Amino acid sequence: MDLICIGLSHKNCPVEVREKIAFSESSLAQALVEMRKIDGLREWFVLSTCNRVELYGRGFLGVEESLVRFLADYHNLEGCAYRSYLSFYRGREVAEHLFRVTSGLDSLVVGENEIYGQIRNAFRLANEIGSLDSILYQLVERALRTGKRVRSETKISEGSVSVSSIAVELAEKIFGRLTGERVLILGTGKMSELTMKHLVKAGAGEITVASRTYERALELSQKYGAKPIGFDSWLSALRTSDIVISSTAAPHSIVKFEDVKSIMDARRHKPLFFIDIAVPRDVESRVGEMDDVYLYNIDDLKTVSEENLRLRKKEISKCEVIIEHELESFDQWFEFLEAGPIIKKLTAYFDDIVKAEIGKVGSKFKGKERELETLIQKIKAGLLHIPIEKLKESAKTGSIERYLETLHSLFRLEEHGPSNLKNEEKSSVSDEISH
Repeated sequence: MDLICIGLSHKNCPVEVREKIAFSESSLAQALVEMRKIDGLREWFVLSTCNRVELYGRGFLGVEESLVRFLADYHNLEGCAYRSYLSFYRGREVAEHLFRVTSGLDSLVVGENEIYGQIRNAFRLANEIGSLDSILYQLVERALRTGKRVRSETKISEGSVSVSSIAVELAEKIFGRLTGERVLILGTGKMSELTMKHLVKAGAGEITVASRTYERALELSQKYGAKPIGFDSWLSALRTSDIVISSTAAPHSIVKFEDVKSIMDARRHKPLFFIDIAVPRDVESRVGEMDDVYLYNIDDLKTVSEENLRLRKKEISKCEVIIEHELESFDQWFEFLEAGPIIKKLTAYFDDIVKAEIGKVGSKFKGKERELETLIQKIKAGLLHIPIEKLKESAKTGSIERYLETLHSLFRLEEHGPSNLKNEEKSSVSDEISH
């Protein structure tokens, strides 16, 4: 059984492919449930954002192909050339990749903070569904700890380090100052709210926000001094807007070519800029082909992001030191799992001896059974302390196998306890002694 990850991201896959594979927030729980049917998959979770879709799991050899088929079947991808974009990670590579992703080093906007929350939410959902067992649970917890350390101990998150902030920065590059521009926001999710926050900070002029839930539009408008409208009115608002930033959760395009064309005729060739940061995309790609219309999608933000990256490159090496330290700690924990069955058998060995000896003199302790049990546990803990500490030390140096074999031989542990320990028992033993 091994750690595995398959997926694709902004680094090697265009948005037109990513949007076909992305899991909507509302469908993710059901997808996790359906993954129970995958043979050989022991535990799993899914990370799906505007920039990446990745399936993490632990399973037997060959389960990667089953995960690829699951993606194809779930999203009806027959005929879609998505396989060439997939990346595969195994074993330690999975831990290293997840630690980098959680730290923001693998993001379109290096150092962004949103990915940390997205991984935390994916973790919580998988835990609620019951698709996590001890190994992945420990892996994600350690990845989140790494991400927190990176952001608190380095300056990797300074400056414009989110998709929303880069979108606003792009608007500033186009128009210069935004004080006189009219901005229309489509959608009221977290990304839209962050965009509004950055627009206000940039001194944007009139901001209008459209939502399918008018109450939500009203809430954000009151918070950021914007004008709320119902979603059925956004097309009318387009007539007087200069910039449209769209980030809805719609499963298909909402801004159609024909609608924009009719608006542009009425605008008398006044330029209109669309910044579409949604995945799947909100704006039909043909919209950008019209005269006086300029369309930027999430992949177009890379240029702005790369300029910002130069300012933070010095911090990346500091982040990588932290990641490597946390990886070594995970390696030791993972290697120490091998000690679980031996410790279980060693405990059974001592229990057998105690049981045999107490059986000979048990009558002498009548009425003092509780005190006797307490004494036995203290003695057993004392006897196990040195072997366990030695195993911990050997896990750090990579020599744990030799010590396990020695313990097994010295105490003839094949005669005590179960020959095969279940993963649940194995992990509970390792959890107890790793703390």
